[in-house]
Amino acid sequence: MIDKYRPQEFEKKLAKKWEQEGVYVTKNQLTSDKKRYILSMFPYPSGAGLHVGHVRIYTGTDILARFFRMKGHSVLNPMGWDAFGLPAENAAIKAQKNPIDMVPDNIATFKRQMISLGLSFDWSREFATIDPQYYKWTQWLFLQLYKMKNKKGERLVYKKQMPIQWCPFCKTGLANEEVLADGTHERCGHKTEEKLLPQWVFRITDYADRLLEDLKDLDWPEGILQMQRNWIGKKEGMIIHHKVDGLDYILDTFTAFPAWSFADTFIVVSPEHPFVEKVKSQNSKVKNDIQAYQNEVKKESQQDRMSADQEKTGVFTGYYAEDPFRPGEKMPIWIANFALMDFGTGAVRCSIHDPRDVEFANKYQIPLRACVISKTGDYVNAHDNKGILVDSGPFTGKEVADIIPEFIDWIEKEKIGVRKTSYHLRDWIFSRQRYWGEPFPLIYCDKCGDENGVVEVAEDQLPVELPYVKSYEPTDTGESPLSQIADWAAVKCPNCGGLARRETDTMPNWAGSCWYFIAFSFWKKENASPKSKIQNSHNDKLNLFDIWTLKFGFDSNLWLPVDWYLGGAEHAVLHLLYARFWTKAFYDLGLTSITEPFMKLRNVGMVLAEDHRKMSKSFGNVINPDEIVNEYGADTLRIYEAFMAPFNSEVAWSTAALQGGYRFLTRIWQIYHDSAKITEDEKKGDPELSAELQKLILKITSDITNVKFNTAIAALMSFLNQWEAQPVIPSVVEGSDTNQSRKLTITNAKVFLQLLAPFAPFITDQIWHDVYKEKKSIHLSAWPEADKSKLTIRTVKIPVQVDGKLRAVLAIDASLAEQDSVVSVALKNDKVIRHIQNRQYSVHYVAGKILNFVCK
Repeated sequence: MIDKYRPQEFEKKLAKKWEQEGVYVTKNQLTSDKKRYILSMFPYPSGAGLHVGHVRIYTGTDILARFFRMKGHSVLNPMGWDAFGLPAENAAIKAQKNPIDMVPDNIATFKRQMISLGLSFDWSREFATIDPQYYKWTQWLFLQLYKMKNKKGERLVYKKQMPIQWCPFCKTGLANEEVLADGTHERCGHKTEEKLLPQWVFRITDYADRLLEDLKDLDWPEGILQMQRNWIGKKEGMIIHHKVDGLDYILDTFTAFPAWSFADTFIVVSPEHPFVEKVKSQNSKVKNDIQAYQNEVKKESQQDRMSADQEKTGVFTGYYAEDPFRPGEKMPIWIANFALMDFGTGAVRCSIHDPRDVEFANKYQIPLRACVISKTGDYVNAHDNKGILVDSGPFTGKEVADIIPEFIDWIEKEKIGVRKTSYHLRDWIFSRQRYWGEPFPLIYCDKCGDENGVVEVAEDQLPVELPYVKSYEPTDTGESPLSQIADWAAVKCPNCGGLARRETDTMPNWAGSCWYFIAFSFWKKENASPKSKIQNSHNDKLNLFDIWTLKFGFDSNLWLPVDWYLGGAEHAVLHLLYARFWTKAFYDLGLTSITEPFMKLRNVGMVLAEDHRKMSKSFGNVINPDEIVNEYGADTLRIYEAFMAPFNSEVAWSTAALQGGYRFLTRIWQIYHDSAKITEDEKKGDPELSAELQKLILKITSDITNVKFNTAIAALMSFLNQWEAQPVIPSVVEGSDTNQSRKLTITNAKVFLQLLAPFAPFITDQIWHDVYKEKKSIHLSAWPEADKSKLTIRTVKIPVQVDGKLRAVLAIDASLAEQDSVVSVALKNDKVIRHIQNRQYSVHYVAGKILNFVCK
């Protein structure tokens, strides 16, 4: 037995013991009501290894997994690696190595660190997205999605020449969701620009309504739900038709606030609008000016153009549109940088009731007028949809909010326009012009190709493996470096045998993470060989999950969906949106029985450095968890990470607070090795402590399920303080036992240890084995249930004074704490009788608090 708390002497041994005994291996015999699928967001194994921000996420997930195991649930808590993508490739280019020679070492470092932290992952289900045996299934799933068509007969996946956000540093096209609000690439931080390239695109917009509607069923932070709502950006509005004077053209504008239309005085169109090309072809006077302006706008990112702070610029087309709301009036048509083809029709009516429009109008001296005038003189914004209409035809004098449906009906009746639903969401660009990603399972054949020019790779030929090469740097032209590898790109057509070529773009890293949570539900490393082929998949009645059920004997769908999902808020409109989209598409294909992947989502707050800055190598303020574990032990780091702040709050690291966690665990170690604090006699246990322990069971149970780890740790610390405290009988009492201490029974001491176990797995299991000689791990024991009959303390301790001096403390049944009963018991106490000595006295009693005899 270790006499002092030295975690370095037992933590590694216990971690190895847990692995050997398979303590955390998932049990597949489950029923859906008893299962708990608990998952951390798929980590990217960077070269630097884990940082303390990672530790906070994984500790939180681990606390939940350990708790639900002890509650008797079948728990799936897996771990794997999101290993494709730009960071690894850029690091490998810098090191002049192939990523495959670096990433496995990174994974090994991450795994070693996770094991050292006591994280209870089921490592038998481990995989990485770069494993060919994994990405063959990613390719297989892509082919199933490629086969899908909507009601119009359009493929869910299509190829199109389109303007995209291009990162000149990473030299690849990006999805809109990967470009931050300031126009920079979310991975590297460099400014993006627009580039025209052929791209593979997912028709995610077909799912916009379902993605929006099903948010109501999710237990997610409201902020994340709102971010998805805003990104999908559904707006009900009207398309208004305008004849263009002097041009055979009907210009359609979109408005989400039709009731304000009588205030509009001019129209702006996007520089990319087809109308602009029509103007250039018809009016040589403005052609050069317009072209020059278009070239300038191309330098601005879409995010910049959307920003309220961006300078509003434009150029006049020379044309006017007829205003259908005010017959006979003409509206000048301008090209403006804040008009976007991604919104509505790419053309907007403008008025004084939108600050953006006002800024533009003032700059170019365009007349404005109001259709709602504030009585107080405050600015009236159309987005508020409030106010009394003026100069608005048949609606003058009416409240805006009251007449919106009537106004819309009137517009359609007058044939001014039609109802239209608009979305901010755009189709998902899925191509990347980089090496380090999953190859597309597609071959181009001029003879056999479909409408996209491609032939699908046969399922029994999957995976299409990424070739191992030394030179793979991205090109400036927008072509993938795989296009330069002639012996890989050139291939025979699987249909006609003629000369063909592979698709040389690669999938984004999101491909592997869009379905990894499904893969964990059936994955077994020993059953997934890099050389294995998909069996039976030619049978139309079998799908991906049926195949694995037949091969391995269980239904993966029992585990789905994920019950608890923990990770960062930065993936709100990236991974979370994409995974939801693929899950719904899989449901439509009959591949899964779920329509949402993650039922509960909890975000983790960022851990800043001790200097309150973001941790960075350049700042020299990165905190390596290995150093903490080596000096204080893993349990200390876990306790601190759980205790430092509410789980979703940003917090700065504090070494002093970390040391407080170490002192707490040292006290735990000492008290369990102190025979004076624990008794085998059930009658000698402190009843107050027993009652407090029952309350503690209820609190820890509630706090864990509400992800209030910090308050749970605080409650554990508070209970320890009470346990360590001396009894209320002070040493000045004649005849008192100065060595008396507050004791827990062995049964209750083990309960407290179980409550601590999810937070500090090493120390609790070590004490469980050493002190109590238990053979099975504490983590396989049953979670304590509160004995509600003990929640109310049955005895009260009442100090007894004689002439103001404490002479005794009585333990009285709470139901008998009336004055007469307490006085009767006190007068039978030798210490009290000795000081009264048959003297006359008066009695002063504060019910349940104190008894004082005042002698005359």
